[in-house]
Amino acid sequence: MAFLELEKISKSFKETVSLRERFSGISRENPVLKDLSLKVEKGELMVILGPTGCGKTTLLHIVCGLIRQDSGHIYLDGECIDSLPPNKREVCMVFQDFCLFPHMNVADNVAYGLSSRKVKRETLIERVKEVLENLDLYHLRYRKPETLSGGEKQRVALARALVVQPKVLLFDEPLSNLDLNVRKSVRSEILRIQKDYELTSIYVTHDQYEARSMANRVAIIHNGKIEQVGKPEDIFYKPQTEFVASFTEAENILQGKVSENRPYEGLSEVLVGNVKISTAFDSSLTIGQDVKLMIRPEDIIIAKEKPVTSARNVLMGKVSSVEPHGSLFKVDLNIKGVSLSCLISRISLEEFGVAPGSNLYVAFKSSAVHIIK
Repeated sequence: MAFLELEKISKSFKETVSLRERFSGISRENPVLKDLSLKVEKGELMVILGPTGCGKTTLLHIVCGLIRQDSGHIYLDGECIDSLPPNKREVCMVFQDFCLFPHMNVADNVAYGLSSRKVKRETLIERVKEVLENLDLYHLRYRKPETLSGGEKQRVALARALVVQPKVLLFDEPLSNLDLNVRKSVRSEILRIQKDYELTSIYVTHDQYEARSMANRVAIIHNGKIEQVGKPEDIFYKPQTEFVASFTEAENILQGKVSENRPYEGLSEVLVGNVKISTAFDSSLTIGQDVKLMIRPEDIIIAKEKPVTSARNVLMGKVSSVEPHGSLFKVDLNIKGVSLSCLISRISLEEFGVAPGSNLYVAFKSSAVHIIK
């Protein structure tokens, strides 16, 4: 059994109905989680991704005991904790909005969990001092939350959770209220703490960069269920469903038909409209089979002239649009009626004179083409 195991967790919430419906005995429920199962190993940082309203925060609240599931079970270190109250579960949560007590200073905020557990004063003082020093907060111990920066508040919230020495730590979008530079700093701090304390953690975020850079494994929730769980590289480069591919911003999800298998070359060919695309040979693909394939924009390179390359796919198209995409630019091309997107740097944009209406070659390896089955 995994260190933390969620077994067929379901949860519904009652929807608001009109007064007439209420008097008529009519009620409606909104199912948020549906037989969701998930295993988290000891010392693992599991990141949960999913669209707004998919049940990510509800799941965390169920694990820490703030909400009771309608059905299913939670096992922690081999013990079923369904009936345990939050303060007995050895699970702590770091909230998005910090949830610090404004009338308490930093030290008292951090000590609160130990005080409520009736820990001896000598032990309390020692553990609070240790965690404050570990998170570089000791010099702020007498400060009130209102005098702290966002990053300092988040570190205090983290210290308050760590000081009770939980078996599992839950993070509910802890960096979403911080600016970019502070977010990077706190993210590094969380990873350091995760390693130093050998924590088992579930981390909910909307930021896919955070998921890729922090997670041991990633779980995607869709319609109240786990759509896919795996290592970050599997989630982002080998999605099992079209939803996962779309949600992880694969952009290029194309419908095609298998036109040829060449096992001696290690290739299969898929016809997308009038465009032939080579992918790695897959013995399960049959000629004429309808498939969907995915190519991540960052795996496509561009060239002004036809490139000399080992890449099996070299195509020419016309630029239909160019738009900023974070620190890069997203270029949409029309290749014989097939739309394809790629990401390029500002330097490449200027060097190749990329603009709507210009012609470009694109190249990508057969290994960059993933078949969604």
